[in-house]
Amino acid sequence: MPQYDVDLRDYWRIIRKRKLTIIFMVVMVGLSSYGFAKMKEPAPRYEATASVKIEGAASMLSGFGRAGFFGANENILTQAFIIRSFPVLVHTAKRIGWLPKDISHREIRENKSYLSVITRLKAMTRTEIEAGTNIINIIVTSGKNEEAAFLANSIANAFRDFNIKERNRQTLDAQAFIETQLNIIWKRLTQAEERLKNFQETHALTALNARTSNIVNQIAAAETAYERIQTQKKELASVLEKLRNASDRPETIKGALFFLFDNRPLQDMSAKLKNLERKRETLLIDFTEKHPDVVDVNDQIKMLITDMENEVKSLIKNLAKRENAILEKLERLRQENRHIPEKALQLAEKALQLARLEREVKLQESLYQQLKARHQEIQIQVSGRIEEVTIVRPALVPTVPTNRQSAMMIVGTGIVLGLIIGLVLSFVMETLDTSIGTIEDVEALIGVSVQGLIPFLDIKEGDRKDAGPSGTDRSYYLVTHYDPKSLSAESFRALRANLQFIKRDRNETVFVITSSFIQEGKTFVAVNTSLSMAQSGEKVLLIEADLRKPVIHKVFGLSISPGLTDIVLGNYQWKEAINTITDVMLGELDIDEILRTPGLDNLHIMTAGTIPPNPSEILRSAVFYEFLKEAKKQYDFVFLDVPPILPVVDATEIAPHVDGVLLVYKVGQIGRGVLKRAKATLDNIEAKVTGVILNNVRPEIGPDYFKYHTQYYYGRDRKESIERKPFYVKILQKVSKTFKKYSRYYPMLALALSAFLLILGIFWKEFF
Repeated sequence: MPQYDVDLRDYWRIIRKRKLTIIFMVVMVGLSSYGFAKMKEPAPRYEATASVKIEGAASMLSGFGRAGFFGANENILTQAFIIRSFPVLVHTAKRIGWLPKDISHREIRENKSYLSVITRLKAMTRTEIEAGTNIINIIVTSGKNEEAAFLANSIANAFRDFNIKERNRQTLDAQAFIETQLNIIWKRLTQAEERLKNFQETHALTALNARTSNIVNQIAAAETAYERIQTQKKELASVLEKLRNASDRPETIKGALFFLFDNRPLQDMSAKLKNLERKRETLLIDFTEKHPDVVDVNDQIKMLITDMENEVKSLIKNLAKRENAILEKLERLRQENRHIPEKALQLAEKALQLARLEREVKLQESLYQQLKARHQEIQIQVSGRIEEVTIVRPALVPTVPTNRQSAMMIVGTGIVLGLIIGLVLSFVMETLDTSIGTIEDVEALIGVSVQGLIPFLDIKEGDRKDAGPSGTDRSYYLVTHYDPKSLSAESFRALRANLQFIKRDRNETVFVITSSFIQEGKTFVAVNTSLSMAQSGEKVLLIEADLRKPVIHKVFGLSISPGLTDIVLGNYQWKEAINTITDVMLGELDIDEILRTPGLDNLHIMTAGTIPPNPSEILRSAVFYEFLKEAKKQYDFVFLDVPPILPVVDATEIAPHVDGVLLVYKVGQIGRGVLKRAKATLDNIEAKVTGVILNNVRPEIGPDYFKYHTQYYYGRDRKESIERKPFYVKILQKVSKTFKKYSRYYPMLALALSAFLLILGIFWKEFF
C-alpha cells in the first residue's frame, strides 16, 4: 500500500474535528482563570511616593566637630537609612497623632503598644534612590489610598524637620563651645596683659647684646612650643578618657568631638560612630539587644571606639616625642647661658621673663581673634538656618492598587492556556480514539482500498424507525431516488463508477454488502448502490439476505414474502419471487414517487421471505448457491444485504461464494479493532474483500474529497429552486433548519451558557 506523509493538513483535520473541545476548553479555562483570580485576589494595596532632594551644605565649622553628625563621608545611602530610623519615625508618629507629643524615646521602647506603632509605620515605609541623583523616593504602602499619601507626605516633612533640627543643633553646640572658649581665653588674655604691665613697671631693662638676645629668643620659642604641646596633650587626654568611658555607652562621646586642632581621621571615625549609633537605634525598634544584627552593630561600635583610642594614643605618643625634643633643646640653651657673666645673665633672665609675658599676651590675642572670627561665622550660620532637605515632589492620592492584576491579562492568559490545553487534549483524544479518522488509515489498517465515501446525513437516529412501513423514512433510505442531485446521491454515483470499472477489469458482478457491527448503514448503502446502478441502465438484482432484521421490503413498500427463504425451501421458483417495478407500484409507493427519477424499472428486488428459525441454514444451502449462479447470468449486478460479520455467522456463510465483499464502515463510531477483526474473519474463510465503503463521512475526514460541494455542479436549476414564498417564511424556514442542524450541540451550549452566567453573577460589580 502507498504510504502517506503526515503534513499540516492532518493536524488541521484533527483541529476541525475536535473544534468543540478546543472552544469549550478555551471558554472554560478563560472564565475559570478569571474567577479563581478574583476569588484569590488580595486586599487592595496602594502606594504613594514623596520625593526629597538632599543638598550638602558647605562646611562652615571645620575644625569644631561638624563631622560629628553629618561628616564629609556621609552619602545618599545614609540619608535613605535615616528616613526609616527610629527618631524620624517617632517624630512622624507624633506629628500625625499616633503617639503623644510629650512622650520620650525611652518610654516608647518600654511600651509595647507604642513600639508597635513605630514598627507598623516602618513596615509600611521603604525608600528608593533615584539612580545618578541625590533624590530619595519615600514610598508608603497602605490599604487606604488617602492614608498612603498622607503618611508619605508626613514622613517627608518629619525627615526635613529632623534634618534641620540635627544640623542646627550641632551648630548651636559649636556656638556654645566657642563662647565658652572665648570667655576662658579673654580671662587669660587679661591676666597676661596685667602681668606684662606689672613686670614692665617693676623692672627697668637695658639692651642686650646680640648673642644674649638670640639665646633668649630661642628659649622663649622653645617654651612656647612646649606649652602648646602641653595644651594638646591635656585635650587628647580628656578625649581618651571619654572614649574609655564610651565603651558601653557611645552616646557619651558627644563632648569629645570638638577639637582645637584639625585631625581628619578622628573626625571621620566620629561621623561613622554617629551613623552606627543611629542604625542601632533603628534596629532596636524591631529586635532586642541579643539579636544578631544588634550584636553586630555593637561589635562595630566597639571596634570603632578601639580604633579611635589607638589614634588618640598615637597622637599623644607623637606629642610626647616632640615634648622630649623641646625639653632637650631647653636644657641645651640653659647650658649655653652658664658662660654669660652674672650681670648679663640677670639681664637675660629678666629679658626672658619679659619675652614670656609678651608671648603669652600675643598667644592669647591670637586665640581670641581666631575664636572671635569663628564665633561670627557661627552667628551668621545660626541666623541663616541650614536646610539640606527639600521636598521636590509631594505624594498624590493613588487611584489604582499596585497588587491588582489586569483583568485583560488574566483572561488573555487563561484563553491562551485553554487553547494549549484544548489542542493537547484534542491530540490526546485523537490518539486514544480507536475509530479510524482518515481514508489513509482505513487502507493502511486492513490493506483494502476505499471504493466509496458516503457523506454524513444530518438525520437523527430516532427518525429512522424500522418498526413498519408507516415508520420508515424512505427519503433517507432512497436518497438517490428522491434527491438525485444531492451530495449523497453523487457519492453513490462515484461508488457505482468504481464497481463498473471492477466489473470491466475483473468481471465481478455479485457482491455481498455487509459491515463489521450493527448500525453502520449497510442496508442504506445496499439500497442506494442498487438504485444508482439501475439509474445508469444496468440490470440489478437486490437480495434481502438479512433474514434476522429485514428492512429492504419496508423501504420499497413490498410484501416480505414470497422471498429468499421460500425459494430455498422449494415453495417458489426464484423468478416467481422477484419483485419488479410493477410490484412496487402495487405497494405503498405512489406513482408520482416512482416516476420521480427514471431507472427504477431496471431494479429487481428479492425480499427475505418468511422469517426462518435458522437463517444460517438457509444461506448455506445448495439451492441458494445455485440461485446465485443463475442470477449472475441474468443480471449485470447482484447485491446481497447480509447481517454484520461479527455478531452472527450469516455473512461468513455467503462471502466465499460471491465475487467480492463490500465492507461498510461507519466513520468515528466503530473502533479500528472491530474493523480489523471483521477483515481477519473474511480472510480466514478466504473471502475476497473488494473494498471498503466509508459511511457517515464528515468534511473533516476527507477535506480534499469534499473541497468543492457537489451541488454547485449538480444542484437544482435556479429557476426551479426559487419558490414564490413570503420573505418571512423563508427566514423562519432557514432559522428552523439551522436550529435542527445544530441541535446535538445544545447540551454543551447550555453548559457553557450556565457557566458564563454563573461567573457573570459572581463578578457583576467588577464588570458593571
